[in-house]
Amino acid sequence: MSEGLEETLGSGYQQIIIGFIVFIIGAIWGGIQADGNMTASDVYWPAFTMLAGAMITMLGISFGTEHEDDRTDDLMAAINELTAKMEALTGGDEDNSEE
Repeated sequence: MSEGLEETLGSGYQQIIIGFIVFIIGAIWGGIQADGNMTASDVYWPAFTMLAGAMITMLGISFGTEHEDDRTDDLMAAINELTAKMEALTGGDEDNSEE
């Protein structure tokens, strides 16, 4: 079963499953506490638990895959491209000439 999950979800499949379980626990916890007189303090910890589960799941999806379709490095690629363009405009290695 784990080989099928790893093939489908990538190498971070365990983190995805754990995050999903944590999210479901938070949702059930919030549902148990739901009544007619809920306040923000009643839903704080269940919502925090759900958010933590969602973040664990997203990290498992983002960094656990080894497919070429994985697009989680777009921000770093854009920063590197912008840095290269700025270096080209400012003259490149003028700062490193002191060495």
